[in-house]
Amino acid sequence: MNRLTVGGNGGEGVRGSFGLVALLGVALFTSVPGAAEAAETRDIFGIWLGIGDGRPDIDPRFRNTANSPTPEFTKWGAEESGRLGRLGTETGTPGACEPVNPAMLLSGSNLFPVQILEGSKQIVILNEWQPVPRRIYMDGRGHPPDLDPTWQGHSIGHWEGDVLVVDTVGLNGRARPLNGYAANAVNATPESLKTPRLPASDQMHLVERLRLVANGNLLEITRTITDPKTYIRPFTSTVYQERRPDLDVQEYFCSDNARPAEEGHEQDEGRQAK
Repeated sequence: MNRLTVGGNGGEGVRGSFGLVALLGVALFTSVPGAAEAAETRDIFGIWLGIGDGRPDIDPRFRNTANSPTPEFTKWGAEESGRLGRLGTETGTPGACEPVNPAMLLSGSNLFPVQILEGSKQIVILNEWQPVPRRIYMDGRGHPPDLDPTWQGHSIGHWEGDVLVVDTVGLNGRARPLNGYAANAVNATPESLKTPRLPASDQMHLVERLRLVANGNLLEITRTITDPKTYIRPFTSTVYQERRPDLDVQEYFCSDNARPAEEGHEQDEGRQAK
């Protein structure tokens, strides 16, 4: 008689039930290592800080890369870049405290930390230097056909193995450019102005691929930007952030932290950097 299915008496039925539970327990136990490994390779949550220009204690394989190919402007893009290049030099800097483009929320800069939080069917990114959180929906939804344009756009994500793929559209085109701004100030030093400002329009489409490297101590972010209003072709760059459990994301209110013109910045509209 098969004691796993039919018991000749109550005792045999109980023993059979325990045997089935034991077998199920073994099956579950043997699947745990793979599940745990997958969870570990997806543990992007916590506090991160960009590595900047790199440090000697970080593996040289992991260095921020420049945009490739070099961004080429459309007619509108060139005009907008020129306008942004005059901010802080020939003109004031209105909107210096406005939110940054979502492509720069996870940047390679080491000025401000970022916190990545795991929510209910979504991932939330907080950057210390701006008050607007970024939400990445992970519930399988697509982009709505009638999006209202916003500062951070509409982001949806999914996992491809150990890589988080994030797709963002629906931007309002009003965020600060992709370079040249630091917190609430425009970097208007002669050296910085040698590099054209990189604007972004409401047609920008951002695709990011995030994965852990260096034994989980670094977060690699590869960004591809497609913006047919501003650039002739898409371009890609990769930046790295270091896991920093010793830091906290603090409160930072942009207009309370103006940088002086003596540092090569311009914050107040109508006042020119010297």
